[in-house]
Amino acid sequence: MHTLRLAPLALLFAFTLAGCSEEQAANEQAGTATLSGNLVYLPRIALPEDARASVRLEDVSLADAPAETLAEQNFATEGRQVPLPFSLEYDTAAIEPSHRYAVRGEIRDAAGTLLWTTTEHHGVLTQGQPGDDIEIRLEQVESAPAGPSTLVYRCTPQDGEPFEFVVQYHDGRLGLWLPDSFELPYQELPQVISASGARFENEQARVWSKGDTALLEVAGQDYGECVEDRAAGLREDARLRGVTLRATGNEPGWVLEVTAGQQIRFNYNYGANELLLPTPEALPDDAGYRAASADHRLEVSVSQERCQDDMSGEEFPYRVLVTLDDQQFRGCGTRLD
Repeated sequence: MHTLRLAPLALLFAFTLAGCSEEQAANEQAGTATLSGNLVYLPRIALPEDARASVRLEDVSLADAPAETLAEQNFATEGRQVPLPFSLEYDTAAIEPSHRYAVRGEIRDAAGTLLWTTTEHHGVLTQGQPGDDIEIRLEQVESAPAGPSTLVYRCTPQDGEPFEFVVQYHDGRLGLWLPDSFELPYQELPQVISASGARFENEQARVWSKGDTALLEVAGQDYGECVEDRAAGLREDARLRGVTLRATGNEPGWVLEVTAGQQIRFNYNYGANELLLPTPEALPDDAGYRAASADHRLEVSVSQERCQDDMSGEEFPYRVLVTLDDQQFRGCGTRLD
């Protein structure tokens, strides 16, 4: 009796095992697996709507040989922003347990210019590395500016007071502005051959930049390593372009530049939108500006009171409120005139 009752269960179990074996055999015969994850980056910078992304699975076992690509996916972002999901289908038979594998990602604009790329190793599949749900962190690629690029460096010499100087790169030359105490007028330094970094010099001065630092030498005296002040450089660049008020804010990120009597440039939503309005009207008592187009109204209110950027902690002398149609943007600013 018991044997007869158990027989149907045993038969069902046998059929189940047979089904599982057939499915497993089918997967093994197909010989493919999927590696998925997301492309991400930290800065709040919007991608162009026509950006394209690519992800590659590579065998990176040989340090002295080019990586072998095992799988690749290319796709249009179509206005989507990070995180951007990806899915790579690869041949499982090509994976050797003793080899090292990694994924790489990049994002380019429609013209093929590289915008974001992988700068660190993202190991996968073997030697204890993850086999799925991969996060590929990208870094922004700094492209050479189309026009002049203005930087401010702060120097702290061992002997003497701290000071800052301004440089502007343009057409293979460097413009140099030094403090009045140097008694050296504006200099243009041609670029010279250098084993590393960018080196510019003439008979009066030398500037040798590497990353965010620069070595300054004037009249044979070395002033050591000077550090770039990016925020000050952006303001100085604006001043040299004739901007009289520059303001910034967060959540969402925005930048306002007013060229008195000429135009207001308002870049907002982390750079995704930009508005250019001509001939702004100055409000009474230096209280701000007003401008309009056929589609938008913009008013800038400026009050002279201490303002601290809520992300960087930098302090500014003015509090600025930008009202675009019915939307308000709060931030801090500096007058450059």
